[in-house]
Amino acid sequence: MGAQLRVYRRRIKSVQATKKITKAMELIASSRIVKAQQRVDASLPYTQELLRAISAAVTHGNSKHPLATAPEGRKRAAVILLTADRGLAGAYSSAIIKEG
Repeated sequence: MGAQLRVYRRRIKSVQATKKITKAMELIASSRIVKAQQRVDASLPYTQELLRAISAAVTHGNSKHPLATAPEGRKRAAVILLTADRGLAGAYSSAIIKEG
């Protein structure tokens, strides 16, 4: 009975340690998300001005511009895959690569 109790106690400590590690990882991830949102908010004026400049160029510019017209006889296409470079997103990255 004593050996079984030790196994249970060891298992409880292991689960508690894993819980602490997971909680710390969640806190780090949430702080990174907040920082990323702040960077997105800071880049919003640049994005809006860039969109305004592109739409003005397409609307008032040369109608034969390659970016403003559909290509004829498209032979190739490019696919850009955005994957995670670290962390616990291995399944996400492999799924994206497989889908691509």
